[in-house]
Amino acid sequence: MEQTQQAPPPFESALATLVENGDLDRIVALARVVGSAQDALSDDMVGRVAGLASDGLELLDRVNRSGVARALPAISALVENGDLDRIVALARVVGSAQDSLSDDMVTRLAGLATDGLELLDRVNRSGLGRALPAITALVDNGDLDRIVALARVVGSAQDSLSDDMVTRLAGLATDGLELLDRVNRSGVARALPAITALVDNGDLDRIVALARVVGSAQDALSDDMVTRLAGLATDAMAILDRVTRNGLAERWIALADRVERSGILLDLLGAVDQAAKDVAAAPRPQGGLAGLWTLMKQQHTQEAVQFVYAVMSALSRARVKSG
Repeated sequence: MEQTQQAPPPFESALATLVENGDLDRIVALARVVGSAQDALSDDMVGRVAGLASDGLELLDRVNRSGVARALPAISALVENGDLDRIVALARVVGSAQDSLSDDMVTRLAGLATDGLELLDRVNRSGLGRALPAITALVDNGDLDRIVALARVVGSAQDSLSDDMVTRLAGLATDGLELLDRVNRSGVARALPAITALVDNGDLDRIVALARVVGSAQDALSDDMVTRLAGLATDAMAILDRVTRNGLAERWIALADRVERSGILLDLLGAVDQAAKDVAAAPRPQGGLAGLWTLMKQQHTQEAVQFVYAVMSALSRARVKSG
């Protein structure tokens, strides 16, 4: 009859498992460490460790009850992206600023903040926000700099102006406005197109030059010259009156008309011009009777003498008839 094999007790089985995976050696090493710690701990250290453990448990209880566990993901995110370090650095800066601020500096900063808030409130109530687009446009196109430069120029001018200069400028402005009012009432504005035309075609310069000549003549004329010119003008008017009453003017006009229609004046001027050219081109005369005889034998000379003789004969007959 075979003997049945009995199972080992549970303690022996657990011990065998600890021996197989090496945990028994670790437990022995831990027991040695704990024993060494117990041997090294004094009563004071044991009390302090017990108090530290109590404080740690109390702190853990408070953290658990305060719900900080729900903030752990956010804290982990701050740690991972470095924001927690920045918050710590900012807290240090704020703490350093608080440590360096004196009561006077705190008072001044509080007053500055109050004034800034008051100014902001006044700007908001004044409607300056509606002018921001226009101010932005002035800044973009550079007009704001020009306005600032103009303000500086005006300020410099105000600083350099004395009371006498201000009085003179005020009087000048008054005279200018009065002159402008007189020009407006006199209707000179209606003459501006004509004056513009005179300027464009240069007649205004000629009128100014004529006025200068007349002015120079007036300055150069003495009383005796004025008297003589007045007498000359009187005599000329008397002669003109006599010519008009005797009908001589009409005859002169008729004669001039006949001369113009006959073309004799143009022929005379052309003949004089041609004679001047011929004399310039002809050789110098030899002189003496031989030269005169040679000149008289030419056909043109005889025609000219004949023409002069005919004119003189006609004039003689006309004088005989009128006498």
